[in-house]
Amino acid sequence: MKALWLVVVLGGCDPMWGAKVSLRDPDDRPIGDATVAVACSDGDVHRNASMSARTRRDGSGFVGSIGGTFPVGCDVVIAKPGYRTKHIRYHDLCPGGPDGCKRVFEFDLVLEPQ
Repeated sequence: MKALWLVVVLGGCDPMWGAKVSLRDPDDRPIGDATVAVACSDGDVHRNASMSARTRRDGSGFVGSIGGTFPVGCDVVIAKPGYRTKHIRYHDLCPGGPDGCKRVFEFDLVLEPQ
C-alpha cells in the first residue's frame, strides 16, 4: 500500500501543460462533442502532430500532456460543426514568449452559431 501511495504522489508532481475549456452557446446551454485541439506548426519533429480531445456533455474538456511548458508556437483551436471556430494563437496566450508563459490555460467560452 505504501508503494502505491508513493507512485500516486510522485505521479502527481509531474509538470503538465494544457487547455481546460468550458463551452456554451449564446443561450447558456453546454456544448458537448466539440473538438479542443492544440495545433502546432510543422518544422519541429517534437510538434509535428496536433493533439485533440472532445468536450463532455456538460461542455467541459481538457487537452494537454506532461511537460514543463506550453508548446512554443502552438495554438488552441475549438471547433464544432454549426458553430464558428475559435482560434487562440500562441502569441496571444504567451505574448512574452515561453518565459513566464502559463502551463495551463482555462477558457470559459461562448461559441456563436454560424
